[in-house]
Amino acid sequence: MVENDAVFPGENWFFYWKTSPSLWESKLQQFQGVNPIFVPIYWGLHSEYSDQFDFGEHKPETNLKRLADCAAKVGREVIFILPLTPAPFFINGGIPSYLARNISKNREGLAMSVMDNTGRVNRLYSFYDPKIFQAFRKFVYHLGQYFSQLGISSSLFGLDCMRIEDGHLVSYFKDHSQVFDGGFNRYIKQMQDSEPDKIEKLIEKPEYENDLKREYSELIRNLYFDSAKDSLAGNWAGLIKSCFIGGSGIDIFRRSFSSWDSEKEYFSPLMKSIVNEVYPSTVLLPSEIKAKSFGAATKHIIDSSYVRKFLSNDYYEDDFSLTFQPLVFFEIVETGIGHYDYQSSMAQSGLSHYFNARFPWSFTMKKDFVVEIEDLDPQTVYFFIGERLTSEDFNKVLKLFMNGMRVFLDVYEMDQKLLQKLEVFFAENNIQTESVNYISPVVKASLGEGTIITYNRQKLVESSHPKKVGFWETMIKFLNIKHLNVQADEGIEYFWKSRASNTYELSYEEIRRVSFYNPTSYKKKAHIVSSQNFAFIKNVDQKNVDIQSTPIGIDVSMMPGGSVTLDFGFYE
Repeated sequence: MVENDAVFPGENWFFYWKTSPSLWESKLQQFQGVNPIFVPIYWGLHSEYSDQFDFGEHKPETNLKRLADCAAKVGREVIFILPLTPAPFFINGGIPSYLARNISKNREGLAMSVMDNTGRVNRLYSFYDPKIFQAFRKFVYHLGQYFSQLGISSSLFGLDCMRIEDGHLVSYFKDHSQVFDGGFNRYIKQMQDSEPDKIEKLIEKPEYENDLKREYSELIRNLYFDSAKDSLAGNWAGLIKSCFIGGSGIDIFRRSFSSWDSEKEYFSPLMKSIVNEVYPSTVLLPSEIKAKSFGAATKHIIDSSYVRKFLSNDYYEDDFSLTFQPLVFFEIVETGIGHYDYQSSMAQSGLSHYFNARFPWSFTMKKDFVVEIEDLDPQTVYFFIGERLTSEDFNKVLKLFMNGMRVFLDVYEMDQKLLQKLEVFFAENNIQTESVNYISPVVKASLGEGTIITYNRQKLVESSHPKKVGFWETMIKFLNIKHLNVQADEGIEYFWKSRASNTYELSYEEIRRVSFYNPTSYKKKAHIVSSQNFAFIKNVDQKNVDIQSTPIGIDVSMMPGGSVTLDFGFYE
């Protein structure tokens, strides 16, 4: 069991260097987890010395061709994953030992270290070291030649390793060490001749340095990405962003003593990964943390349909309408140039609190948003931050509105030209508007099914918490979103999924599934309020839970570690 946890540390990840190559075939055949199987490539294993690369010539465990053949023989599909950042599950973050010289540091100036599922603390080293990039470029070149010459057809994705730090997703590529500072200073010197206007802006506004640091960081990150993509073009399938739960700085202290560690701490990182469309992974967590309700949650969320849907943009083209996927009512569209703290804006306006109370985890943070008319879901509500809108993004807002979508637009510090353009658009198209002053000035415009509601976030920031919640309760209620209300004790974790009805469920338009978990040490209760548009169908995976159906809803009583899933049919 210990060896199995090492080889398959979480979900669909396979660590080939943790076991003998003679056992690869049998272990892949016995694997009962999610497909396809992710196989991260261990750079430090294949290149222990400078300019030497081993793919099975000396050490059998480096033979990736044999691994791909073993998977094909037992009918398993493997996808190779190449880390483009320090990887927390590798010694030295994955780089060869001879390159481990400059430790990466976090924002507080502490050395970046991560505890893996065996209790080993792995130190991570800065990818801004020019020697590391030069060695990486040579490695991916030889890796690409190896894949090409031996005819390995398996797809390969680049991997951006991330963690939750202070409630935010942060890439392990981010660094605050002296190596980064030295590279950034050279970048500034080069800019004095090539882009003097930026240097002038930096002198006028010292805070502009943060934008330039992000620009420099993105430049170096792209060097790694482009180098891997070019060298592995025959197998390259795209980039995966993965959040490694339990991989933050504070997690080392929490996990260093069993009395401090609690599975409840990992539910929020899991769900934040989902709403930010980042692939979650529990490979850093020991099996005992995943033995109860948290383990049940990861199995329910990260199933085969979720993996295929996650990779669908670059890899799969299957129809997922009959498989359960996270239920999404709201999309917060991230636009603009540079960094912006959308989560803080949501918290200041009271929107995040309202979502957590009424629609927990039923929203996504959408980056690089493209309006695809045929893919628009009429039940989705879109949110845009006006101060972040460019002319191109503003046109997306109008396009959504004209195609019958519902849009909230925060006009705080929005460009005056765009505000005037919005008013002209309404006037030229004879679109009727309604105005009301409810905490914030609110304007509603309607055209058929399409709706735009504008508001000013700053007015909400200045209001009390009950008023903020009341504002969103009123605004969202106006949209008449059909959803079951859940009243749960503090400590209960739950999330919703949905799918289209099948041929045996024609009386329903949609099947909604809610899963409850009790990661606490106390007995907890939850109540699902009855609604005329929903019918209870069944419960599945019931563990240490008592369910009672009443005229006013369903009562769920959960013992410590308990979990249960309930299915409801939705009809108009």
